[in-house]
Amino acid sequence: MTFVFLKSVKNVTGRNLYSLWRSRWLSHFSINKDLQLKLKSDAQIIFKAALTAVSTQEMVKNNLTFHQNILSLKGREYAVNRNVSVVAFGKAVLGMAKATEDILRDNINRGMASVPIGLPDAIKASGNKELIEKSILSDDSPITMLEGAMNNLPDGKAYYAASRIKQIAEDVGENDILVVLISGGGSALLPFPVAGITLDDKLRTIKALASSGANIHELNIVRKNLSGLKGGKLAKAAFPAKVVSLILSDVIGDPLDIIASGPTVPDPSTPRDCLEVINKLNAKGKIPDGVIQYLQQSDQKGGHAKLDEFPHVQNVIVGSNRFAVEAAFKRAKELGYTPVVLSTTLSGEARDVGSMFSDLAQLAWNGHVPHHSPVTKALLSDNIINQVITARNSKKPVCIIAGGETTVTLQGKGSGGRNQELALALAIDVSKNAENFASKSDDKLKGGLVLLSAGTDGQDGPTPAAGAIADQCQVAEALNDGLDPQGFLKHNDSYSFYSTFKNGRDHLITGLTGTNVMDIQILLVFPPLIDL
Repeated sequence: MTFVFLKSVKNVTGRNLYSLWRSRWLSHFSINKDLQLKLKSDAQIIFKAALTAVSTQEMVKNNLTFHQNILSLKGREYAVNRNVSVVAFGKAVLGMAKATEDILRDNINRGMASVPIGLPDAIKASGNKELIEKSILSDDSPITMLEGAMNNLPDGKAYYAASRIKQIAEDVGENDILVVLISGGGSALLPFPVAGITLDDKLRTIKALASSGANIHELNIVRKNLSGLKGGKLAKAAFPAKVVSLILSDVIGDPLDIIASGPTVPDPSTPRDCLEVINKLNAKGKIPDGVIQYLQQSDQKGGHAKLDEFPHVQNVIVGSNRFAVEAAFKRAKELGYTPVVLSTTLSGEARDVGSMFSDLAQLAWNGHVPHHSPVTKALLSDNIINQVITARNSKKPVCIIAGGETTVTLQGKGSGGRNQELALALAIDVSKNAENFASKSDDKLKGGLVLLSAGTDGQDGPTPAAGAIADQCQVAEALNDGLDPQGFLKHNDSYSFYSTFKNGRDHLITGLTGTNVMDIQILLVFPPLIDL
């Protein structure tokens, strides 16, 4: 079915085609409104449980314990006697720093936290007392906070903070402990190019490679080799002090060497690897001469970090998307759902993934395996299909949970984020395939489905929304209000759609959460076969 401005058609033909179409479409979805409200409420309860599990305070305090001058982390112990320094960089490290301060108190002698410009003020302005209490450092804190990296890009302010962090690392001694707190965005907040290379040189190099088609792995190879702190060099600067690194992952699969470009992780890449990347992409002419010269000279010297060089370092993932998904699974089960975890590494084009969730909804609704979406074929293994069918047959509502991070290829000039686009795509796809959700007799009065898709940091792209909630009647209701959902999706304008539709009824606006472990999707399906 192709969406058009049906009200305009009505005016031209003089026939109420719009009302006829809407009545026909809604006949598939004569829902119990109380049930639909409950599904939306439950989706938000489950999402809140996921957020709580990855609260920066909770994550640090669940891993770092301090008793009788012994600091413990995952089976390793460190003697503490006012010998702790703290460095932190990333979008979510304020709460981590506050938790560390609460645990160690007077044993921290100094510290430095590099955070995004405007973040502390945004937290204070949120009015969220709990977030403020758990994120803002005390006035007499030994940890100094500096703001930088406007628009998530390295700048002079972030460089200054990085230089202070480097100095702290170099000053700690053999009997000291350096606590390193890392979260997503840490790479932009820790820019410190190697000697002879300017910050502008490095930025021009990375942009040139990206425009030449470099993938994230290739960009990180070059980024780390041109950095004086990334690729394990922060840990090297702190040797022989003990380095305790607590990491909040915002990267699919939690690769330690990729998160913030791995400042405390050994890096096996070499300057020669960088030169090979540049030559492969035919990008040498776009790279500053000083960068090429540095890489060539470094390659002639040879040598690189070995994987056994860091016995003084303990790297621990204290929070990731997997933690959030596990908490969502547990809460869904407590609410009476049969939960199924689809993936914690979900990726792909947001609208395609939205269509895949529509296929999953159909599977949970009527037990039929859909195959019309290429993404469905790629993501839905026989094991997942069998789990969903088993869940459906359990005579309980089904909850399908996923985590990861999708992408949006811009085709229009609208305002939206990946989660809102994903939700809108599902709503449209369900409406196009409404006959697949039809039921016999009065069973159609019983079913319902809802999808919540949101960013755990409370921000979805360049918008103040965390995400959105979609249901099976959203498109029909929007058309009835004179809105064209397909047009909004075409122009990547999902934020405008959800802001306008029912005065923002299905917009999910949480405000800043203080954490960041990518996105969560929660699909709730109440199959018609279940008795109300």
